[in-house]
Amino acid sequence: MSQHSYNGYGMIGAIAAHTDGAWRPSPGSIYPALAALQSEGLIESTGDGKRTEFVLTEAGKSYVAENAAEMAQVWADVNEEAGAGTDLRLGLSKLVGAVEQISMAGNEEQVKAATEALDTARRAIYTLLAD
Repeated sequence: MSQHSYNGYGMIGAIAAHTDGAWRPSPGSIYPALAALQSEGLIESTGDGKRTEFVLTEAGKSYVAENAAEMAQVWADVNEEAGAGTDLRLGLSKLVGAVEQISMAGNEEQVKAATEALDTARRAIYTLLAD
């Protein structure tokens, strides 16, 4: 947030992107947090309604600068807690990209083979849960 302005939903997306999907806060947690930061004078809002965006105040910029190590540790902790789940989500994202490509550019035979491969992968993943 230190370099950009975001609305609440933009902030949710930025956090999800920054954590590779490991943390996607809900609007019910983001908006009260933004209100608290605003009441502390660390952020201010610009715009109205759906166009409301939040930016750091000078006090907020100072806080970020003075607590950079602590804030970096928060992100590191989130990524550590996500552990292998981050790699799993990245692998799934790559798989979805490949499936989208074959669904758009593949011939009928390739699409059928990809469908069989997905079914095989699904069964293998469920087998892992049985262990």
